[in-house]
Amino acid sequence: MCLSIRFLVPEADRSVLEAAVRQAPPDGLRVEMIHPPLWPWARHGDAEALVSEKGGCACSLLAEDADWDAEVWAMRPPMLGPLARTLSALAEQGPKGMIVEALWQGEKATREQKVTPKELGALALKSQLGTRTRYVLS
Repeated sequence: MCLSIRFLVPEADRSVLEAAVRQAPPDGLRVEMIHPPLWPWARHGDAEALVSEKGGCACSLLAEDADWDAEVWAMRPPMLGPLARTLSALAEQGPKGMIVEALWQGEKATREQKVTPKELGALALKSQLGTRTRYVLS
């Protein structure tokens, strides 16, 4: 199981998300678009971008004492600045209503919180991203 930090937008806004990913800060984290399946029956409807340190899952961002049963994710202190810069930049460049989740694979968000790009960056900088929170950008 792994931590996944995802940006989600409706498929109609894929090009806006792709443009935001291309403008991700060079001193931030890696951001990758998830390409839609070739088969129409396998598509789930949302365009998705993943944030990580080196590609793949975001587990390497977690502190040794991170606990998926905690209210918030404990992140490694050196990763907080790059995470905050990355989330803020994508949130500012992406469409309104974009969703950001930092969930353990297989988990579902149990609460929803509206945030501005600046507020999302501040949460990341303080290691306060919720373990089961869906952030909706306003």
